[in-house]
Amino acid sequence: MTELWAAIALLLCLTSGFVLWAWWRPLPVSSSANNRHEAIVALYRVKQIELDEELASAQINRSDYDQRLAEMQRTLLLETSDSPAPVSSPNHAGGLLLLFIALVIPVAGLLTYIQLGSYGGLEQSVNLQNTRSIAASSTSLPTLVSSLEDELKNRPNNPEGWYLLANSYMQAEQTAMGIAAFEQALNYVQAGSRQQAALLGQYAQALFFNEGEFSQRVNEAIAAAMAQDPKDVSALSLLGIQAFESENYDAAIQFWQRALPRAGEGQGKASLQAGINSAQQMLNEDPSMGLGVSLPIEVSLANGLSIPESSQAVLFVYARQANQGMPLFAIKLNPSNLPLDVLLTDAMALQQGTRLANYKTLNLSAHVAMAGLAGQKSGDFISQTLTVTIATEGTEKVYLTIDQILK
Repeated sequence: MTELWAAIALLLCLTSGFVLWAWWRPLPVSSSANNRHEAIVALYRVKQIELDEELASAQINRSDYDQRLAEMQRTLLLETSDSPAPVSSPNHAGGLLLLFIALVIPVAGLLTYIQLGSYGGLEQSVNLQNTRSIAASSTSLPTLVSSLEDELKNRPNNPEGWYLLANSYMQAEQTAMGIAAFEQALNYVQAGSRQQAALLGQYAQALFFNEGEFSQRVNEAIAAAMAQDPKDVSALSLLGIQAFESENYDAAIQFWQRALPRAGEGQGKASLQAGINSAQQMLNEDPSMGLGVSLPIEVSLANGLSIPESSQAVLFVYARQANQGMPLFAIKLNPSNLPLDVLLTDAMALQQGTRLANYKTLNLSAHVAMAGLAGQKSGDFISQTLTVTIATEGTEKVYLTIDQILK
């Protein structure tokens, strides 16, 4: 940081130096003044030669010669005194204006950079480096919190620092202070950025943990996060919880499934998957709990047929339109649990917005992929394809029997 400002100061000084040099540099000698002075001297010499010739030829006497020479010398003196030979002198014309410009240039440059440049981003970058240094050197949570508090008190323009402090407060179960730190982070983060959306989502989580309900503040924070990033994990997780609490298990599954791709591989993904499993179990126990049309299915193996043990084998259940290769709905299950019951719902749609109620009939089939891949290959097990009528109420159970081995 110091090296950068030193370089900026040097460049501004050089710029002002050019202006000051223009003020102090000598004036160039006027070529027209030189030419006139030389012409007067040359004319004097010509007339003196003519006067000498007249004296030598006795056209004038000595007295006339002296008188005329004296007049010529006075004329030369008068002419040269009216047009003195130019000499070099400092250029002080407009000096005050040039001096003012030399002083204004560095000030204007700094103000322009602060207002229109990336001064705030540069400051945040330096503060981020300090924050990471503090995080790396802190040996305990209390030490980290204390160091961050001191750092942010002196340099508050640091959204990453406030975010880290907020999470530290939340780990220490100081929820109110965590909420205040999240609010500070939102004050300094760049508007419209993905970072702002993530902060809004986690801010909504902190509010929910503190208030224990989906209050207006919580819902507003969720809506703001979703407006910035419709795939924000924290906001989708909260929407799933809200739907689950309202016994809208189908919607809860959809929210949590949308959050899964960006949940990483840690505890967050495991929690989302556990929520999906719980919601699916609730739907299986009581189909009336799910909103929209559902289709109960029983998948079994034909008598005398067995599936070799494989850690990679996967059971897929598909629902397609007639004469369409791409399925509209799909369920991924463990074939070792056969026979099993499953409830096909809108949550199993492969594209968002697809609903069972939009179709009068669908073709159902089951496929055990021994390699764990959706495409059918030799050695896989499949069922016959059944055409099922989709009823808005009281759809009867569909029985899929896996009875073929692909050659």
